Amino acid sequence: MNAYRIQIKFYLESGQDVAPDTWFRVFNTWIPETTDEVLVDVADYSHVHRGPVTLLVGHEANYSIDRTDGKAGLLYDRKQPSGGDFADRLRMALVFALKACRKLEGSSILAGAARFRTDEALIALNDRLLAPNSEETLAAVRADLDRVIDRLYDGDAISIARDPDPGQRFTVRIRSDSRKSASDLLRNIKGYS
Repeated sequence: MNAYRIQIKFYLESGQDVAPDTWFRVFNTWIPETTDEVLVDVADYSHVHRGPVTLLVGHEANYSIDRTDGKAGLLYDRKQPSGGDFADRLRMALVFALKACRKLEGSSILAGAARFRTDEALIALNDRLLAPNSEETLAAVRADLDRVIDRLYDGDAISIARDPDPGQRFTVRIRSDSRKSASDLLRNIKGYS
């Protein structure tokens, strides 16, 4: 699978009531201090119903506090190709998403208000041409998806369910009984090879 436009969403356990201007201020601090990617601008979209609240625009990827599916969380949206096979690209998207979760949880501006759940995550392939929402796409990515997600949750019981709605992008929801921290998951996935 050549798809590289990978989206990862981790949901907020706490912090849903953080004001949009606070998210805006936090994301603005990332632009000058981030060294492993190019981040360029922050936009307030809190006026959009069931959309992003605040969007941090980057060259390689965007980050947003997102409520598109009715639940607030951090959405990592990879835009540019990266090296390796699909498993490598998925792993790197998870690393960047989890690093962002950790960064938000540790933000002095948020003062501990934001905590992320790790028992549920959303993975979407934002490319309807290369990755239509079909059983064929699931079959093409299933081995890589299983291997990476198993490593992410370090062997804990997980379930992976594809959204069958043909009008939607290829999306799978990951669920686990585990309530590990974002730091734990990041440690697991960084150790993957």
